[in-house]
Amino acid sequence: MSPVIRLAMQLKSCRSARRTWLMSCALVLASASCHRETTEDNAPSAESANAEPGTSHGAAQGKPTAIKPPFEVSGELDGLLLVWFDAEGLHTAQKRSEIPEAQRASVRIDSLNVGPDARLDPEHVYVADLRNAGADGTFPVQKATRAWFDAQVDHAKPQPAAEVADGSIVVYKASWCGACRAAAAYLRSRHVDFVEKDVEKEPGANEEMLRKAQAKGLRPRGVPVIDFRGEIMLGFDQARLSTLIDRTPKSI
Repeated sequence: MSPVIRLAMQLKSCRSARRTWLMSCALVLASASCHRETTEDNAPSAESANAEPGTSHGAAQGKPTAIKPPFEVSGELDGLLLVWFDAEGLHTAQKRSEIPEAQRASVRIDSLNVGPDARLDPEHVYVADLRNAGADGTFPVQKATRAWFDAQVDHAKPQPAAEVADGSIVVYKASWCGACRAAAAYLRSRHVDFVEKDVEKEPGANEEMLRKAQAKGLRPRGVPVIDFRGEIMLGFDQARLSTLIDRTPKSI
């Protein structure tokens, strides 16, 4: 075989391989999702879900740690300052029996009889679980940041219902997810009203996403997850999304 013919065959082979590579890339981009997984096994923690907007998970809120306070936490807790919360907000109590049983898991406690040197710094509080005393008769106590406790209080309050767009189209996303941004951009380009919910920042969003997917027999392994009027889509598939949009009655 002459060198010229051999070179021509090699160039043809290269062009064929390049076309195959480009087609593979196009298929991947057409149906994309981000895989920092958001399943039950590694869903955002309670602290993460309750974190205030703009704070990092765990570090800013401060994960509570077990501690022995410089005062006794037992019996009716007479003489201690007790602050409990429910859906209506904060309440104070004079003794443990005044706190509803359902609200005894996280009660802020303190004592006015502790000297300044033994007190916590202003950014931290004592939080006691007053449901069941231990073998020694005392209740377990944790040291938590004030921001963490305040977040629990806020989370217990009724959450205002999100203003769901016409047709109830929801894109469950994460701030770091490029495929989520691409899905949202495409819906906007088609003039479709929708709601975005961040599964890492909005309380209840991850659980809502999983509940909807599991009801359809699906197990999300990442985001985005798109609820298009009751039809659940895992990842961003532009062709499928376009079909759903096109078959939607214009009056909706």
